[in-house]
Amino acid sequence: MAKTTKIAVVGAGSAQFSAHIITDMCLYKGLYGSQVVFEDIDEDRLDFVTRAAKKLNEELKCNLTITSTTNLDEALEGCDFVISAVQVGGYDWYEECRDISEKYGFYRGNQLYEFSQMQFMLQLIRGMEKNCPDAWHVMAMNPVFEGTTYIIRNSKIKTVGLCHGFHYGVKEISGFLGIDFDKVTYSCPGFNHWLWLTEFQYEGKDAMPMLNDWIKKNGETYQKVAYGRTYHDHQMSRAAIHQYELFGYYPIGDTCRHGGWWYHTDFPTSQYFYGALGGFDSEIGWKQHIYNCTLELEKIRKAADSDQPASSLLDTSFSGEQIVPIINAIANNEKGVFQVNIANNGLMPEFPDDLAVESKAEVDASGMRWLPLDPMPRELIVNAMMPRWQFAERKLEFMRTRSKESLLLFFLHFHWCKDLKTAEALLDEWTNHPFVQKLGLMNPEI
Repeated sequence: MAKTTKIAVVGAGSAQFSAHIITDMCLYKGLYGSQVVFEDIDEDRLDFVTRAAKKLNEELKCNLTITSTTNLDEALEGCDFVISAVQVGGYDWYEECRDISEKYGFYRGNQLYEFSQMQFMLQLIRGMEKNCPDAWHVMAMNPVFEGTTYIIRNSKIKTVGLCHGFHYGVKEISGFLGIDFDKVTYSCPGFNHWLWLTEFQYEGKDAMPMLNDWIKKNGETYQKVAYGRTYHDHQMSRAAIHQYELFGYYPIGDTCRHGGWWYHTDFPTSQYFYGALGGFDSEIGWKQHIYNCTLELEKIRKAADSDQPASSLLDTSFSGEQIVPIINAIANNEKGVFQVNIANNGLMPEFPDDLAVESKAEVDASGMRWLPLDPMPRELIVNAMMPRWQFAERKLEFMRTRSKESLLLFFLHFHWCKDLKTAEALLDEWTNHPFVQKLGLMNPEI
């Protein structure tokens, strides 16, 4: 490493995430001696996350310099990499947006919280333009698809959106088939949370017949095993298999959750498609997710406060996230291949160059370059990809204009929208919400 690398973690109160950043950095000697700055507006979380991280750093002998601040400009100044992991308003605002939407018939919400996320993303980028214009923005906050596109269209800051769903999805399929994931090669391009398995090989041979055989022999039996299923058990769900039958290609990761409104019309329907708990996004599944997040927070707090070594209380193995390996590849010019979300730039000719798409790219100090991709099948483009693109563009149009008209049209295009009056009532309540007013979400200048 020619110089000390400075990395800011914005939204470091995402405690488990921040701990993984430190433990992963300790696996890359090329990053030893780096300066890591944790930033968050929640002083309590920032305090115990920083203390836990410092303990890990000392115990694992990574020679990192770890500091913290509540001042974003201070955190960004002179950075080489900025990792964003922010949830604006926390899960309270997320839930309030969902509650408002459900009041008007939008079952399990309509992603209104994403607008405050994207607003912050651009505010962060403006801060980077001022304080570290040559830095990489490594985005680990949702919505990755719309958010990365929004940044691409509004700034020259180098941005990459990352998600782990593709890896765990294919790994889970491999586990069900009883094959060694390390001997699997695959391709699952698309948009973030909208990925499709277009290539799946095991030891150099097509493994799709193995998946088809498992579905035929075990698919329905598996669905009937209600007990022992977790809320995030969706990769081999009825919904995933139905998407495969419908679109002709197997959905990967969070695509299984988002592949169609018809899987989420009500809780019994969600149970049918995702098992007894109704999946990640159901009333039960989401509560379990929030509960698990709370447990993880307390685990980090205990690691910070306890006399026991933090490394004995927290998992110090590689997290599986791409964030630190990508930072290492760029900082130390160690070429690697990663699944990234960056500007399309001709990779998928059916879509604009300034749209963020997800696929494999070669990464090193010179940047990111797409690996060649076979054309996606027409039926997948027309029936799955284009509708999802249009949905994203409606969100982005509101972010561009901040107009009530564009937001109303966003509501009206939802299957759950009962009629015009319902959409107008939702529009009125949400746009006049105190938090929306405080953030200035309807102001195109903010």
